[in-house]
Amino acid sequence: MRTRTRARGSLFLEGFLVALMFLATAATSGAEPATVELELLSVHDIPGGTRFGDTCLGGLSALFYDHAKDRYFAVSDSRTNARIYTLRIEIEEHPEDGPRIAGVDFETVVRLSTREGVPYPDGRVDPEGFALVDAGTAFLSSEGVARDGVPPFVDLVEVDTGSWLSTLPLPASYRPRHDGDDQVSGVRNNLGLESLTLSPGHRYLFTASESALAQDAGGLATGVEHFARVLRVDLGSEARRFEEALYPLVMPEGDVVVHGLVELLALDDDGHLLAMERTYAHDRGLTVRLYEVHFSQHRADPDRSRLSPEAESLPVLDKRPLLDFGKLPVLLDNLEGLTLGPRLADGSESLLVVGDNDNTECQPPTSLAQMRPTKLLLFRLKR
Repeated sequence: MRTRTRARGSLFLEGFLVALMFLATAATSGAEPATVELELLSVHDIPGGTRFGDTCLGGLSALFYDHAKDRYFAVSDSRTNARIYTLRIEIEEHPEDGPRIAGVDFETVVRLSTREGVPYPDGRVDPEGFALVDAGTAFLSSEGVARDGVPPFVDLVEVDTGSWLSTLPLPASYRPRHDGDDQVSGVRNNLGLESLTLSPGHRYLFTASESALAQDAGGLATGVEHFARVLRVDLGSEARRFEEALYPLVMPEGDVVVHGLVELLALDDDGHLLAMERTYAHDRGLTVRLYEVHFSQHRADPDRSRLSPEAESLPVLDKRPLLDFGKLPVLLDNLEGLTLGPRLADGSESLLVVGDNDNTECQPPTSLAQMRPTKLLLFRLKR
């Protein structure tokens, strides 16, 4: 069984100068210029309400390209029916407009299961990140459900069945802990492990809290800098050594619902990463921005006054603005997933970005006409 969406109305864009607008702003504001350039090539919408088998094609929070088999994996972040899809994304060379997304074929879906071999009970998993290890296994992150005391995790799973294989032990500081009604430590609700990426040589696995841990989140207010935590796991060491760094965020103005780091993408084995931030405010709408960071490049003068003692000595990453998605000629959506795709016809690299339309089950009261599409963006990446 397959579900295919064609390119109907896909946008073909000459977007390189638009992408540079944010770079120019960064340069004039004193930030170091990015070393990566992006050109928007094509946008493809998977209509809201599209179904595959007995599932709704929605809530896609991670995308990963399997170079060996020329296919993609996508994760739906449903807390009631956590699942992994495989799909094909057809990129064709248009004679006048260059590379474009011509169609998307969904091929398989598997439901994630617990270590006991049964589907996760409702509210016990919130899958967000995916990183393929080999033909049969992948790491998968769940951000947890902090309000219910459900911790985040990174599991090794079997991709063909969704079966649990093992769990990567995480530092205890990420586990939500409450004192009565007050959370005193760990990832905060809906601000857990959104991101997951594996370095190309499979030496390092990266994940991060979306925002500051509870013990580091005191005194948050508009304009105040706070820090998410980026975790690097050395898979090449027998003990799987952990290293942490702080990722700087500034609380924006407005009636903010969520603000934080939603995805990381490792570009090499030396710690060079793309980092995607997302903000939604009731009165200001959605903002999504892409930054460039390096795990070994740090700021010298961060304000550590709000950090817990355990985090005071951690280095603060220096981030470089790369792209403001709001400046592109595309209707902005809740973008959450990044992957390096296949080489384009001219030999350049491709980057694909997927949006989460916030509808994992196609349930009423939202009508099919009101359902947001799942958005795919294709870029040319130069570095």
